[in-house]
Amino acid sequence: MKDEKGYILISSLLIFMLVMIISTTLISICITNYEIQNIYAKSKDGFYQSEGALDRAYIEVENHVEFSINRANEKLKEFMKSEYHNFLQEEKSKEMQGLDSEYVDLIEDEAGIHFVLNKEKINEKLNSIFKGEYENCFLRLKYYSILVNNLKKLNSEDVKLRVLNQDFDIEDNKINFEISSFYKHNGMINEIVQGYYIDIPNKDDVYNKDNIGELINLRDWYRRR
Repeated sequence: MKDEKGYILISSLLIFMLVMIISTTLISICITNYEIQNIYAKSKDGFYQSEGALDRAYIEVENHVEFSINRANEKLKEFMKSEYHNFLQEEKSKEMQGLDSEYVDLIEDEAGIHFVLNKEKINEKLNSIFKGEYENCFLRLKYYSILVNNLKKLNSEDVKLRVLNQDFDIEDNKINFEISSFYKHNGMINEIVQGYYIDIPNKDDVYNKDNIGELINLRDWYRRR
């Protein structure tokens, strides 16, 4: 009889311990799953916030492209107003001295000496001035810092935008750079990078707010963290 009671007691203790082990394991699994889901949710939220910041950055890039076109047009107007006449005079002087000019041809006939403008070459010259100033808006500090500072204005406590290395370069008539969106909140870190190829327009191309996005080409984004 005593042996039976002892056996029952030991069996009960073993069952109780087994139940406790199973319960502890299940609770641990539930906690782990909850933590995983919580981390996933936070990571997903961080990604969406980073992505949303990049969407806002795109608008600033559009604004800077529009600014660059306007600045290039202003540069061209300044040249036509204050430098174009002197430029032609210098080219005429070259021809008078027997030096070849790309932009002016000296013609001597029965009517006397006169000059003929090479309109194609002059147009190339003007286009070069336009494109050069457009490029400067991305390559020169005083201009590209406008874009950099406008991106900083979009920063929040959790999300920071920046041009990686503030490095703009030109390849195949496109301006290349990358913008990083860095998210950090409660120990959660997420960073995605969007690459840009910005086309360099010609002076006679017509762009406005409705079609300026045609100049902006996005590369595939990638995740750094």
